[in-house]
Amino acid sequence: MFCSNCGNKLHTYDQYCETCGAKRLETVEPTRKDIKRWHWLTPLIALVITAICLSGYFYSEHNKTNAAMESFKKGETAALESEYKDAREHFEEALTIRSEFPAATENKKLVNSAIEAKERLHIAKKHQEEKEFSKSFEQIEKASEIVSGYSGKVADTIQLDIKNTRMNVNVAEIRYEMNGKSTLEELEPILIKAEKLDVEEAKEIAEDLRNRIANIAYAQANALLTDHQFSAALASVKKGLYHEPKNEKLINLKSTIQNEQAAFEKAEEHRLEQALIAAAEEKERNLNDALEIISLKTSLNELGDLVVKGTVKSKATVPINSIRVSYSLVDKKKVFDENEVYIYPDLLYPGEKGTFEYTHFMIDKKLDVEFNEANWYLK
Repeated sequence: MFCSNCGNKLHTYDQYCETCGAKRLETVEPTRKDIKRWHWLTPLIALVITAICLSGYFYSEHNKTNAAMESFKKGETAALESEYKDAREHFEEALTIRSEFPAATENKKLVNSAIEAKERLHIAKKHQEEKEFSKSFEQIEKASEIVSGYSGKVADTIQLDIKNTRMNVNVAEIRYEMNGKSTLEELEPILIKAEKLDVEEAKEIAEDLRNRIANIAYAQANALLTDHQFSAALASVKKGLYHEPKNEKLINLKSTIQNEQAAFEKAEEHRLEQALIAAAEEKERNLNDALEIISLKTSLNELGDLVVKGTVKSKATVPINSIRVSYSLVDKKKVFDENEVYIYPDLLYPGEKGTFEYTHFMIDKKLDVEFNEANWYLK
């Protein structure tokens, strides 16, 4: 038996059709024509069921995609705020929801690199505090290598952190190197390093170093000027002015050094002239007036021989040698005889004395002796 409304098969005791809900009126045997009229209903129902299943599947997938995207966006926000560990958790959550999520995979790699770079920078700061600057720079370079292949805002933020950390370590190293340094040669290389750093603190250090160098140059030049080391003093001033071109103390000292040098050179020239004159006069004395006769006398011995004895003293300023003395024997103001004799020792140093003695045989009378001249050679 079949429903008169829709043609659905009815059971014996059914009062209403299960398909359309129509009340059972009478027992009708479906004809072949009725059956053919409703044969399309079965595939339609299957199609509807399939559509409902697909809609449910796509709805579920859509919800999963939205959840993954929400986690991904949270990860991006956290990464931009430098909360890299939180960002990693969000990206991992997105990948758990959607395993095939290339952007989340790449961003997870980026934040992992950022976390490792930050750890390197933290170690670098520890080395900086312990004054181990070379180790600190090693960690900074490793951090830079870790993120070198990335670009974008997050990578730029990390690179900025690396740059700032490197700058801070450079400044700390310069401050450490300044300790105990008190010469131009020690401070100038440190100043060059400070001038290369484009941060306010480094500029303040460079200014302090320039002032210190100028003061050291001034003190050093003053000391050199006192010792009449004019070239060295000017060189010191020039070093100071190279770093502090408008330093009034150094500018005035430079002028003072130049004036002192000119006066000193003029005085030195005068002293040289005087020295040359004195040397010429000294040489003249050494050549012509280098010998003083201390004593010159005669005596007659029992054999009638006349003995002449004398003592001389060197007035020369250099050694003289081969000294010979000429004298005359006088009898009643008439020259009886003349003679030359060498003194001994042969060499006399300034202020030393020498003697001579000569015997005139068989004179048999007392005669006077007069000094004629002396000759010598300069050693």
